[in-house]
Amino acid sequence: MKKLLLILFVLLTKTAFAQEMAINIRDPEGHKNTERLAILDTISLPFELSDDKKLSREDILNKKEGFFVTGLPRFEFDPIRGFGIGGNVFFFQNKTKEDPFFYYTPYRYSINSEFFVFENGRVRAAVNLDVPYIFNSKWRFRADAVVWEDPNAQYWGIGRETLNNLSFQDKSAGAEGGVRQFNKVNDYEDNLKIAVPRNGGRMQTNTHYNQFIQRELLFNALGERVEMGGKLRLMFGYEALFTAFEDYTGRIAEEAFLPNGTEVEAIQGQTLVNQQINDGTWDRFNLSGFSDGFKFTSMLAAALIYDTRDLEPDPSKGIFLQYSHEYSAPWLASDFNFNKFMVQGQFIHTFHRWKNNRNRLTFAGLAAIGHIFGPNINFIEMWDLSSQAEAGGILVLGGGRSLRGYREARFMAPTVGLVNLEMRARLYDFNAFNQHFALGVTPFYDFGTVWEGLTDMQLNNFRGAPGVGGRIAWNQSTVLRLDYAQSREGGQFFFGFGHIF
Repeated sequence: MKKLLLILFVLLTKTAFAQEMAINIRDPEGHKNTERLAILDTISLPFELSDDKKLSREDILNKKEGFFVTGLPRFEFDPIRGFGIGGNVFFFQNKTKEDPFFYYTPYRYSINSEFFVFENGRVRAAVNLDVPYIFNSKWRFRADAVVWEDPNAQYWGIGRETLNNLSFQDKSAGAEGGVRQFNKVNDYEDNLKIAVPRNGGRMQTNTHYNQFIQRELLFNALGERVEMGGKLRLMFGYEALFTAFEDYTGRIAEEAFLPNGTEVEAIQGQTLVNQQINDGTWDRFNLSGFSDGFKFTSMLAAALIYDTRDLEPDPSKGIFLQYSHEYSAPWLASDFNFNKFMVQGQFIHTFHRWKNNRNRLTFAGLAAIGHIFGPNINFIEMWDLSSQAEAGGILVLGGGRSLRGYREARFMAPTVGLVNLEMRARLYDFNAFNQHFALGVTPFYDFGTVWEGLTDMQLNNFRGAPGVGGRIAWNQSTVLRLDYAQSREGGQFFFGFGHIF
């Protein structure tokens, strides 16, 4: 009877998507997992690839064949922008188990399409193309197109002084209140929204003191060639960035309240970005580009990468070392003139595997330093480290992909240091609807700091925040991430796709 039930189970779960291979991993003895592993022993690659670049045994056995689509509608809440709705759709082509690169890459090509709109009017639409080993060559091709508009882009200042505690006039005491320090960002922002009488008795508020309106169009194309068996990657490309910004100073604020909580119409006072443009702060850092008309940043990009990770979207082992550089100058038709570089290292190591290698405990760590310099810097370029390994770089220092316990761009200066430490535990996996899923939990700790320049670097005044997250690996190439982090300024929740590194 048991044998009959087992036969019925296997017959019912076979599908047109070649899921029999994923089912076979359920056999603890591995008797039915031999087909793909046997092919792996006989494949012939068009050029040499290191064994370090092979997928792990469990990833090979669970990998889907052919073309498939993943994606989800997404519902988010952002403390800055309110509720949001949108989604991602990922298109993957893995080819078949007879393709030699099936055992070395997460996919033969992928297309990621994204659209999102938030309650405050923030809109983001993007399309990303990634083709490893294009035409079975040593070359990889990536291209990105992004449209972005955010009515509440964050600006907390420039320089090492951003590491100081939040402070502002205590408006709960009225127009004559003194300067007060705030431990929590929510209390600080509630204080900004209070309206007090100013010149001639007109009500004035500071709701948008740390905000501006941002519009952005980004297009880039990158080529990458592998050497040393796939471990060494030489990357170069071009990026075209169009940016425009608006200030809130002098506008009617959407939210303003009297000290007793009564809503009132009020004029927005001077914003921090307006203040620092006019008081010489931006001149000190050679910043420009804040204009309501689009400015053009034309950039050449290059990177040198050493990568021994086994599966890029969700690695279980390996190291990743990168030096990347971006260069913008008038001879490229750019409105700006600057250089930006980043050095980063990642270390991935699995300490323990169990349940026939399906579950694992993996440590993942990242350390990065970035620096920007030049006579005419587009200020928005200070918002990210210039990683060429992913579109948009690494947004700093604060927010969902760097210091998760702090607000976006909370700490910013020409030189930025960031460390992310994660313990990724994969605890359970299963098949459903012809798809393979793996569930896990990830405690983490993020910390970093900023400096005025490379010569000012010192190992103090770091800001850190612990947190914990959930992970869902979907057909290996898609990772869903839910994170909560708690800093001394408050807590934040994020939901997104992919590990932060």
